[in-house]
Amino acid sequence: MIEIKVFYDSLPDFENRELSTVHNDIFNVDENLNDKLSSKNKVMTLVAYNEGTVVGYKIGYEKSPSTFYSWLGGVAEEYRKHGIAQKLMDRQIEVLKEQGYKSIQTKTFNKWKSMLILNIKNDFKIIDTISERGDLAIILERNIE
Repeated sequence: MIEIKVFYDSLPDFENRELSTVHNDIFNVDENLNDKLSSKNKVMTLVAYNEGTVVGYKIGYEKSPSTFYSWLGGVAEEYRKHGIAQKLMDRQIEVLKEQGYKSIQTKTFNKWKSMLILNIKNDFKIIDTISERGDLAIILERNIE
């Protein structure tokens, strides 16, 4: 059974280590997530666990007092296609509504088709596109009032 925990600002050591590994595997980078989070304002991280194992995450931060930016996220390859990304999104929206945010923005790339489809299925609207690093970046937004 999937359990989701919410963390604010920096992550505890275990979650930072495990989540950084998942993040680095997904995006083929070598980053420490706590280092990345330190530059953002009012960071919220949702972590998905399967029997204590970190299997996915969703990280965002406050863009304005009414808008939250859903910045980074993913699910470990062996746990995909089990609804974990949807569970993370549902919980993120629930928490953000409780905190009074009115909208969520996110960006995905044309190469991450499953993320684009998930966002569109969840009522995100495409509001802009930009060329970034040789790929098409798609900016989406959803009203959560």
